[in-house]
Amino acid sequence: DSMKLDSPSHDGAALLRKFDADGSGTLSLSEFQQLCQQLEQAAVARAASAPSPADMSAKAKRVFEAHDANLTGKLGGRELREALDSMKLDSTSPDAMALLRRFDADGSGTLSLSEFQQLCLQLEQAKPLTASPAPSSADMSAEAKRVFEAHDANLTGKLSGRELREA
Repeated sequence: DSMKLDSPSHDGAALLRKFDADGSGTLSLSEFQQLCQQLEQAAVARAASAPSPADMSAKAKRVFEAHDANLTGKLGGRELREALDSMKLDSTSPDAMALLRRFDADGSGTLSLSEFQQLCLQLEQAKPLTASPAPSSADMSAEAKRVFEAHDANLTGKLSGRELREA
């Protein structure tokens, strides 16, 4: 089990330094709960600021036009990856690859503008952002405690950097 919270920085060492209030090089349960609460608040804030479908479609059109270097009206290969990257959409996950195949109706490996817009909307919706509705502080604290205890492999009451990455 893990918290499955989307951290803007998956750097466990940086998170450890930031939340290790006592400088022990490990996180206590209360330090871990503070980390989880801050990550959850950031995820809820990002979800609240997600673009509307109309805004996403307009942005996808601008990006498509900017990346259609050969002016074919299609994006494929490198153009497509760069366009998705510029929109901060993951084009490498198995789910993204399945969506890409689904929107590439003719199997050519290229997408038209409308296909690209639909793909972008789907990938945006698939981003792991949300906790809707946001869990209560007590629920979050209890979940953090359960995950903490599951990952405190050496039963020290502290999470090492390795244990934190796994949590």
